[in-house]
Amino acid sequence: MQIHDTAIGALLALLGVAVIWHVGSFPQVAGQSYGPDLFPRLTGIGLVIFGGGLVLRGVRTAEGAPKLLTMPDAVTLRRGTLAALYILASVFAIVLFGETVGIQILVFVILLVGLLAAFRRPVMSLALAVGLTVAFDLIFRMLLRVPVPSGLLTGVL
Repeated sequence: MQIHDTAIGALLALLGVAVIWHVGSFPQVAGQSYGPDLFPRLTGIGLVIFGGGLVLRGVRTAEGAPKLLTMPDAVTLRRGTLAALYILASVFAIVLFGETVGIQILVFVILLVGLLAAFRRPVMSLALAVGLTVAFDLIFRMLLRVPVPSGLLTGVL
């Protein structure tokens, strides 16, 4: 089943409004110009902006009244089901093997397999997988200082 951009955009915009409304009840931190509501509020604003953009694009591209729900053909449905199963398997692999194998190796393998399936270009997929894995590791370990388990790469990183 495919949901039209107009319906998805309206739901995202409503979610953004709900987030903005909810974070208004967060307490303010004394002596700071921003508090715990800053990032959720920015996320809510982004949801409203991009949800509104999806609504506008859906209305603009629809000829007449848009069909909000349509059933895809069998090939598209099978591809979507495989993609959803791939995402679930990737999450389970990280949860189950993250400590022993290491997040970096798992992220690289997950990205490489996913990119090969999507683009079918080995050199580009390999380059993207390496680059994104390094960026992921630098962002989480260096910038955010999140202790990600390195597993097999413990002495190397």
